[in-house]
Amino acid sequence: MAWSKTPWSAKNGLGFGLVAGLVFGLAECMASLFAGHGLLEPLRYAASVLLGSRALMDTPLILTAIAGLGVHLILSAFFGLAYSLVDARMAMDLRPQGAHQSAMGMLFAVGVWVVTFQFISRGYYPWFLGTPQFFQMVLHAVFYGLPLGLLFAAAERRRVALAEFEQRAFEER
Repeated sequence: MAWSKTPWSAKNGLGFGLVAGLVFGLAECMASLFAGHGLLEPLRYAASVLLGSRALMDTPLILTAIAGLGVHLILSAFFGLAYSLVDARMAMDLRPQGAHQSAMGMLFAVGVWVVTFQFISRGYYPWFLGTPQFFQMVLHAVFYGLPLGLLFAAAERRRVALAEFEQRAFEER
């Protein structure tokens, strides 16, 4: 496997991580609302990474929302950047394939869930384990990993199309 020939893959990782994080955050908020826990409950959990367990109870809502959104978006961008390293190690012919990137993105997101929920939370944020874990794993895969993989596949298709266009233009000279 070759390293990426796209110097902007890290930039894509940060941006695509943010976009996938917004999709994931909206899905988390909607799932929380439908479960009867309130629309902003996921932001309270995210804020608790920074503010501790008090973010789940007595912290003012505006502070909790700002802290939760900040933590969520920073982690989403970081994990998007990490995925760009995975993307850079993929075979060049697999990168533009939506099915391959979707599967890789979903597997990556399950890995993120394992590390964050099953390892880090057990030691530092045990209240995260009070949420249904299988459901959290599925949400991570479908609403973070899938959009992340699809965004990378689309960017790779654009990169390939641009390279082919430039090659044709060069050959026509």
